[in-house]
Amino acid sequence: MAKSKKSKKQNLRTSPQQKTQVQQIQAQVHKGPLPSPEVLFQYNEIVSGAAERILIMAESQANHRQNLELIVVKSGSRDSLLGLIFGLIIGLAGIIGGVATIIAGQPEGGAALGITSLASLVGVFVYGSRQRRLEREAKMPR
Repeated sequence: MAKSKKSKKQNLRTSPQQKTQVQQIQAQVHKGPLPSPEVLFQYNEIVSGAAERILIMAESQANHRQNLELIVVKSGSRDSLLGLIFGLIIGLAGIIGGVATIIAGQPEGGAALGITSLASLVGVFVYGSRQRRLEREAKMPR
């Protein structure tokens, strides 16, 4: 029995029917707004001026994205300023209303109105500050 196992192994090693197949897989990865220079060259070979058109398209897209970001930043600043102005107006109205109510002879109601206005403004300020901090922390890379 040992002989038959040995002869089978020899047959497997020396069998002319055995073939070796080698397979090669090549992958190319590129990240960025533009293709690699080799690919740009190939585009240019296929369509004359294609590389320049691709570069112009990428520049146009970058300008568009930068303009949108500028609009977002400006509108965020404007919204923040308007929020502060309207908050000041509402706070002053509450305090002035409370003082007017006290002068009119209702000290409890005036005090309640003034304190409620101030407490509301402080609450909104604390909540907004906390939300902005949480948004910044969420955007930070980990």
